[in-house]
Amino acid sequence: MNKTLLLSICVFSVLLSPSLVAQTAVNSAIEKCRTEQNALKRLVCYDEITLGNTATNRPAATATVAAEQQIAKQPATSEFGREHKQQESETADKISAIVSKISYSPRREMIIEFDNGQVWRQTAAGTYMINVGERHYIKRGMFGSFYLGNDNNNRTLKVSREN
Repeated sequence: MNKTLLLSICVFSVLLSPSLVAQTAVNSAIEKCRTEQNALKRLVCYDEITLGNTATNRPAATATVAAEQQIAKQPATSEFGREHKQQESETADKISAIVSKISYSPRREMIIEFDNGQVWRQTAAGTYMINVGERHYIKRGMFGSFYLGNDNNNRTLKVSREN
């Protein structure tokens, strides 16, 4: 009777050990994915764990990586102010440019054109002293807002990108 118990324990442990090794490998792979900072790479990592690394899944993963590389090639300043309309990508928090033209809308909102071709419109009430030829910055605020400012004073003006 002892021999059958011992034999059944041995058989059970042999059958259980590959699943324990596989479980340990999955846990370490999940931990590796959890430490990834880039959201797209993290998603691809989790997909590789859950879907497996088969030949049918590889074209989708390589297409995702190719799309990510295409996004990374775009300069961050050219899309400044339009990120909410596109996929998440690496973006700048602040850009500086020289004012090339100032005009006003029928509602007396300032419309500022910069030398880099960007056009920004005042969205909040208030006055802001600005002249053509001056260097100003636009910085990112909270909840998708942007502010026009200058290093020579403490005032800012809430703006949105027109083009």
